[in-house]
Amino acid sequence: MKATIENIRIAEKDRSYHSYILTQSIGQRGSSVFTDYWHYHPEIEITYIVKGEGLAFIGNRVVEFKAGQAFLLGPYLPHNFVATDEDEIVMDRECWGLQFTQEWLNSFKESAALGPLYSAMSYGLDLGSLSESEQYDFSNIVGTNSLRSMASFFNLMASIAERQKLKTISTTSAYSNVMSQKISQRMERVSKYIQDNYQRSITLGEIADIGSMTEQSFSRWFRQTSGLTFIDYLMQLRTTVASHLLINTNKPMSEVAEESGFNSSSSFNRSFLKVKGCSPREFRKRKKSA
Repeated sequence: MKATIENIRIAEKDRSYHSYILTQSIGQRGSSVFTDYWHYHPEIEITYIVKGEGLAFIGNRVVEFKAGQAFLLGPYLPHNFVATDEDEIVMDRECWGLQFTQEWLNSFKESAALGPLYSAMSYGLDLGSLSESEQYDFSNIVGTNSLRSMASFFNLMASIAERQKLKTISTTSAYSNVMSQKISQRMERVSKYIQDNYQRSITLGEIADIGSMTEQSFSRWFRQTSGLTFIDYLMQLRTTVASHLLINTNKPMSEVAEESGFNSSSSFNRSFLKVKGCSPREFRKRKKSA
């Protein structure tokens, strides 16, 4: 996942922002939906998952996503959506996206009411499932009628801003600042290596070498940059992968633990309890009966 800046077409020919629909049918390969691309950009982004499921890497956290879920991401917040498919079969995928600049939005005096939302989105927001009216507004935003699109844009923003609770994702907004090229390139290498090798044991010395640093310097740098220790980040990633397997498969606990990168049942249970607040078995039981 290369954490690189993405150049977005702001604005479109008949709109003041960029909107899009990405789709991928069962078995179709080579699509740009939920690909291995860790990136950031100065624009605010709202992503609505219409079809598909997987893992979202947002700031310093890893969370699951599923159909019907939406996310609001602040400027310069690195993110990536990676689909998970069963038995290597690519399932239907579709997401709608909206990207716009904070400067453009601030050109409207009425946007002053969005102040609290600006602060929260720097951590990334899990909007959960959109209401019927919010889905309708989003369909207009990505639709062909530019005038109705504008009205629906402000309806959607007002609806989000009026929510009683905003669920933040990243535990730090450090990523919302522009990273230097050197830091960005180092994080690219480190993040990709972790996500390519989390299923096996990764030592501190090994990952420090990837970052071209000593173990002590790497530990300090990683925590300052991501807001988490290397061990906590790795545990969170493995636990999130395990959660997906527990919900979406009937694989035995030992197999789930192994595929998630845990080297023993005890470490699997201990880590899961720390992150999720319950055992893997309890977690599966709750989700299956929900």
